[in-house]
Amino acid sequence: MSLRRELKLLGSPRRTQVLVLLALLGESFPSEICRLLDAKKAAILYILDGLEAEGIVASRPLGRTRRMELDPRFFAAKELRALLLKLAEADDRIQAAAARRRARPRRKGK
Repeated sequence: MSLRRELKLLGSPRRTQVLVLLALLGESFPSEICRLLDAKKAAILYILDGLEAEGIVASRPLGRTRRMELDPRFFAAKELRALLLKLAEADDRIQAAAARRRARPRRKGK
């Protein structure tokens, strides 16, 4: 099953994918989310800004970018994370995208 086409539970399929990916990764950069979902940066930033305004996602600055995560202060944070992880089980593409995350640190001096 694919969340892209079939599931608009959280507003839109792409918004649902972003939330599921954040639940799987724990935290991520907007550019990493774009790369993993093969999406345009403007679209992902628009979604993340909306989710942050609603209090579902929190960001913290890290250098010249932001690190995004599900906001643990959200009133239903535990329930939302459980739902998103359950949704991830139904979508092989999201699981594969999360597995493609760069796991090793960058080379020194880069």
